[in-house]
Amino acid sequence: MQDKTKENPTNFKAEGKLGTMFEKAKSHNRFNSEFQSKIPSELDGLMLSLVDDHKVYLIAKNAPVAYRAKRQKKLLISIIKKIDGLSDTKSLTIRVDEKKY
Repeated sequence: MQDKTKENPTNFKAEGKLGTMFEKAKSHNRFNSEFQSKIPSELDGLMLSLVDDHKVYLIAKNAPVAYRAKRQKKLLISIIKKIDGLSDTKSLTIRVDEKKY
């Protein structure tokens, strides 16, 4: 009989660095999903890029979205602090996705 846990990454239980990476990826996806559901519609195209210690990095799909996001940093930080696991966020950085250009 074949082990089905190897085919489905949500059931993956590895020890060490690989397991830690999967756990970080799952929590990042959850953070981004919650963030996406709470931001105003004029900021569509803004995604959670990286969470590092007490810093959160957002990436915008284009310059106008990044500009609007930078003008609403206080709102974005308050939204991020309401997400379970990100309440200790101290700084926010917003960048434009340069891969699209």
